[in-house]
Amino acid sequence: MPTQEDYILHMIAQLRQAISQVLNYRESRRFDDALLVAFDAQEKLFGRTTAELSKLSLDELLGLLRLDETRKAGTEKVLGYAALLRETGFVYEAMDQRPMAERCFQLALQVMLSVAVEEAPRDEGLWTEMRGLLARISADRLQPPVRALLERAGEIP
Repeated sequence: MPTQEDYILHMIAQLRQAISQVLNYRESRRFDDALLVAFDAQEKLFGRTTAELSKLSLDELLGLLRLDETRKAGTEKVLGYAALLRETGFVYEAMDQRPMAERCFQLALQVMLSVAVEEAPRDEGLWTEMRGLLARISADRLQPPVRALLERAGEIP
């Protein structure tokens, strides 16, 4: 009988596959297809439509990902969501839609920071990814919650 852990592993594998598909579509300049895959993956991850998700705060979204999960499984789902947001930002960047790309990068950064500030010891791989996102966001456009998380982590831009 499948366990909750089997379900999480399957979901994470599906998310990785979707991210890979988004990347492939982006590289072949099939941007509409890439975005469709990204939105579909997001809906599957949360078990809600994009319209429903758009009405929720980030804290509510992260709560949904962690609901009834172990700490490790919840963190994996949260970081999977961040990876999907980051890749969606790359699609918008390739489409020359800088404001949308920056929003995705900033949201991905905020999601990743929500994990990083709670981690001990510090995960340098995660911080390397976050610094890559920071390089894509104008420092003067950082949202207050992102700036606060960076300050809490000792990474003031």
